[in-house]
Amino acid sequence: MVTAEYHPSYDLIRFVCSPDGQIIPDVAAKLPGRGCWVLAKRQVLEDAIKRKLFLRFGYQALGSKKKTDVEELEEGIKEDKKTSIVVRNDLVDQVEGLLHKRCLDYLGLANRAGNVLTGFEKVRAALKSFKTDVLIVASDCADNGRNKITQGLDNLQVFDMFARNELSQAVGMENAVHLAILPSGIRTSLLRELSRYENCRKRL
Repeated sequence: MVTAEYHPSYDLIRFVCSPDGQIIPDVAAKLPGRGCWVLAKRQVLEDAIKRKLFLRFGYQALGSKKKTDVEELEEGIKEDKKTSIVVRNDLVDQVEGLLHKRCLDYLGLANRAGNVLTGFEKVRAALKSFKTDVLIVASDCADNGRNKITQGLDNLQVFDMFARNELSQAVGMENAVHLAILPSGIRTSLLRELSRYENCRKRL
């Protein structure tokens, strides 16, 4: 909707307009109704809000298809006494929160499927033997711990976006600090969600 470029759906965020005029992020792309797609990048999402593109989409989704200017669309809805469109001020943060939860949910699924290794020695051994190149490290892990487990290893995909307690809860164990994700179908889905979340989260 913003860049007018083609991207695979897993690189995008779908939004829908509810009957009461709320613009809702549909990160799973399963909600009914007409949707619009925006590249899963924080700056692009913020640009869509700034340019009132969600407002335009919402009013058109509710039936005002002839007018293209946002102000005209808003006025037309008022004249027709139809629902106004509501775009939350924290819409991008809402997207970030939903993707954060979705990543941890997928991590839990991968663990239950037997595709997650935990523990320093097991993870280090899997990385050294090239059984996997995907490593998740707790964001509050000691620096020397991360450096030690990745020492001498190149071309790793390392993610450090989740705290120790979040990883522990996701995989159902205490003190989950280093996690290796083994090759599987669900790993592909997890990596896509991690990429969307990484691109949409706020940098401190």
